[in-house]
Amino acid sequence: MVKLAFKPQYWLVYGLSAVLVSCSGGGSGANRPTRFVNVQPIQVCDDFGLICADLALFEAATRKIWAQANIDVSFLSPNRLNASRFLTIDSQAEFAELSFAGGAGAFGRNPLSTRSTGPISLWFVESIFPLGGASTLGLGWIGQNGIVIDDDILAFNNGIGRLDTVAHEIGHNLGLTHEGFGAGGANNLMTDGSFRNSPSSLSDITPDGARLDRLTDRQIEEARGNPLTRSSPGLSGDVAPSNLPVEPPRLDAPALSPDAIAAGEPLAALPPVLDLALQPEAAFADPTPPRSIPNGPAMGLMTAVLLAGYLSWQPRR
Repeated sequence: MVKLAFKPQYWLVYGLSAVLVSCSGGGSGANRPTRFVNVQPIQVCDDFGLICADLALFEAATRKIWAQANIDVSFLSPNRLNASRFLTIDSQAEFAELSFAGGAGAFGRNPLSTRSTGPISLWFVESIFPLGGASTLGLGWIGQNGIVIDDDILAFNNGIGRLDTVAHEIGHNLGLTHEGFGAGGANNLMTDGSFRNSPSSLSDITPDGARLDRLTDRQIEEARGNPLTRSSPGLSGDVAPSNLPVEPPRLDAPALSPDAIAAGEPLAALPPVLDLALQPEAAFADPTPPRSIPNGPAMGLMTAVLLAGYLSWQPRR
């Protein structure tokens, strides 16, 4: 299912608009040098850090899926963003603010992250576009840095979870779409979630079992060539991160086709958002305690005192 309500100034790709096409199968498994991708998980909580979205990394599944492309995906220790207003993502503008506004390290992002270089920023929230009448479980910029995941993926498939959602959204950041580069078959990782066969265990992920979540050679070539991948492990990367200030994208930026983003597009341009509308999915709680990142707007001292006084005068029940 996909969000039905959207603002006309944005170009969105909807899950139900994907067209099934024949797929020639997975990549050839050529002996390629390993490329590396780091992911920075960010757990969004309320202003006080008491109510938090669940982390749903599905690390083992994500790593296995991208191994077919000789891409090694590593997850850093999660950061925590205490900001109640981001527990629910109500608009594309909020997602753009998380992804691009502020300086290095803002909103829980890794200080080394830029629009086009990693680590990939991966936020976990409680809800995405809740008023649109349909469930949106993930958003990812196409060819640029930034993913947000609804923790409802934990409930998918009777609590097993949507094992391939994180890997799918990483694919969008690496430049892949629902229909381009050979996607469209039910067993392809990048096919829209409404039509994709999702694995219920690691043993069904390619090259094993049902061989689900396959990538074509064209998809692999495109993903490996994206600057969010690197030729060496670690956080240094192949290119030093840009020191230029990153401004929030303008809300009146022209709409772009998801396949029309050319390399070197100006930072001021608003990239297209890809809506991955899925059924409720499942997740996994990372054992590493998140580090608090004081980037979200917190309640002021006076507001907290007034709220405490108000609550103390309420009748006991």
